[in-house]
Parts: sequence; C-alpha cells; structure tokens
Amino acid sequence: MKCQVCGQEIEGKPYTYSYKGITYYFCSPMCMVEFKKRPEKYIK
Repeated sequence: MKCQVCGQEIEGKPYTYSYKGITYYFCSPMCMVEFKKRPEKYIK
C-alpha cells in the first residue's frame, strides 16, 4: 500500500483519515496533515 501524499510504500501500521466516506492511508503524521490541508489535490 502506498501513501496518498508522497507515494512511498507504507511499512507497519498506516495512519488513516476518512474524507467524504473514504479512508485514506499515510506513511507518517506529516503526510496526513498535508492531505487534510488540501485533500482534493491528492485524490485521483
């Protein structure tokens, strides 16, 4: 599984955040915070 923000492989337990009913996965808290700022930028 890859991080929604940086694209790196997620090792271990991912950080998660739900947005509009979909759960997104991140490799670090920093990537999750970045996603929360502008989620539409990272949603494909």
